[in-house]
Amino acid sequence: MKKNLKALLAVGVVAITVIFLTMPAMASEKVVIGVLSAFSGPYASLGEDSVRGSQYAVEEVGGKVLGKPVELMFIDTEVKPGVAARKTREAAESKGVKYFAGCISSGVALAVSQVAREKGVLFYTSVGADAVTGSKCNKYTFRWSLPTYGAIQQTVKPLIKMYPDAKRWYTITPDYVFGHSLLKNCIDIFNEFGVKHVGNDMHPLGHTEFSSFITKAMAAKADFVVFLNFGKDTINAIKQANNFGLTKRAKILVPWSSGLRDLQEIGPDFCEGIYFGCQFWHDVDVPLTKKLNEAWMKKYKRLPSYTEAAPYLHARMILKAIEMAKTTDVKSVIKVLEGLKYEGLTGEEEIQEFDHQTRKKYYLLQAKSKKDIKGPGDYATVISSGVSVKSQAESECRMED
Repeated sequence: MKKNLKALLAVGVVAITVIFLTMPAMASEKVVIGVLSAFSGPYASLGEDSVRGSQYAVEEVGGKVLGKPVELMFIDTEVKPGVAARKTREAAESKGVKYFAGCISSGVALAVSQVAREKGVLFYTSVGADAVTGSKCNKYTFRWSLPTYGAIQQTVKPLIKMYPDAKRWYTITPDYVFGHSLLKNCIDIFNEFGVKHVGNDMHPLGHTEFSSFITKAMAAKADFVVFLNFGKDTINAIKQANNFGLTKRAKILVPWSSGLRDLQEIGPDFCEGIYFGCQFWHDVDVPLTKKLNEAWMKKYKRLPSYTEAAPYLHARMILKAIEMAKTTDVKSVIKVLEGLKYEGLTGEEEIQEFDHQTRKKYYLLQAKSKKDIKGPGDYATVISSGVSVKSQAESECRMED
């Protein structure tokens, strides 16, 4: 992994110094963004995506903001809340880092969010659990992605309407805060529309064997099977679902995917006809997305995925807000971000002042068959898109300074 990371950082870097947590950072003379991701273990490839995305945001501004050099400090969370909290606290206390972004796990992000509040540093994330901008919200945490509430509203609800005769739904859920949050929102929609929830199985993060869950879903005669996992867990589950013939017996939905990355790794032979929800899709008529597409084709000879787009957007928004505030003072930057409307990766986006949740589109895709794929990135059709976030009256967020 370190060899791959060094190779990535050697390509196309404009005035960027990459710092690991063991190296000193003179934060008073520069702007340092701590990028939190998995740089070891089974999710290390997502760390590499974080490097590409955040690095491009710094390149975009010529490596400087307010005349100060911008540096990226890559922090390996190991996908462990305690480790992430400790490393974030250390970076804030001993290295003076005031800006952090990332995390691929809701549990990890919630731990970092509390450190951000404790230390008065800004944290930008794109994890799913509703609590991040809900019951556990705080003044120092911002989220770009729609929460699990929005993901389910924009995937399960339209599919129930599209398939009114599909009355039996089965769920397969990762046993941590992200999965629990998705499951709760699914059940709420099932109850709203009178859909029968015929079963659920829980599995640990990093699970590899889904055959028993798949056979139970088939035995339950499910019309729809919903895989509420992410990343490698989803990829393994969908491939096994195909091998066991589930894709021929039921319709399948993955409400929260990384979009193109997952579709490419699973392959059209395994995911034809499956529905996927995602935060970012490259094939839309959005200027910033087109610009990102062009940069990725030039740099990497391929199109970007959500796991690269999100860290790009985090770093871009932090740098944009610093520039607008004309200071690196965290509270001044927060004031700029609150209520900010801007042209983002899904069109016009807006950061809600009361909970720091971004109002943005979420996409429902259907994977294409191999014969229908016409070129690079043409793996799915956008079925629908929309914005679903809770209003201030509905929100559990009670923001405090």
